Amino acid sequence: MSEETKAPGSAKASEEEAPAPVDPRVERATELLDLVKAKIVEKFGEEAVEEAEVKQFRATLVIQTAKWAEVVEFVKTEPSLLFVYPQLMAGTDFMAKGYCEVYTMLHSFQLDQDLSLKVRADRDNAVVPSITPIFSGFNWEEREIYDLVGITFEGHPDMRRIMLEDYWEGHPLRKDYVVKN
Repeated sequence: MSEETKAPGSAKASEEEAPAPVDPRVERATELLDLVKAKIVEKFGEEAVEEAEVKQFRATLVIQTAKWAEVVEFVKTEPSLLFVYPQLMAGTDFMAKGYCEVYTMLHSFQLDQDLSLKVRADRDNAVVPSITPIFSGFNWEEREIYDLVGITFEGHPDMRRIMLEDYWEGHPLRKDYVVKN
């Protein structure tokens, strides 16, 4: 509707429209992201956090491989965070980007929020520290990721295949995996 055809008393075209309201889930996740990132940086330095963003209403941080286990233990034991409940762990092959990624989601009952932590490893030498000593419930998940994606968890108490036969060659969830007849 042009300026001339607007009804009397309606807002003028030159006036700015009010910005769309921010989703409260995004606000809450952003606050958590800022808090967790600041605490990690304070304890381990800037290089410990490779990326930080809110994804799907969840604070998500990519942690430097060398600091992975230490950061996971820190967010679990830091009294102001207490991410003590391990919800899930998964592995993904990003062949086009040249790395494999481990994704974890942890929950803090104290904060009533979820936190996503990721760690990346070079595809050709996919090794990350095990967090099974910190969250024993991730024992089988690390073995499954090893079996299907080919990421080795250094320090895992029983790093061997869990789903496929011991003689199986390759890792079926790698993007370049070829099924042999």
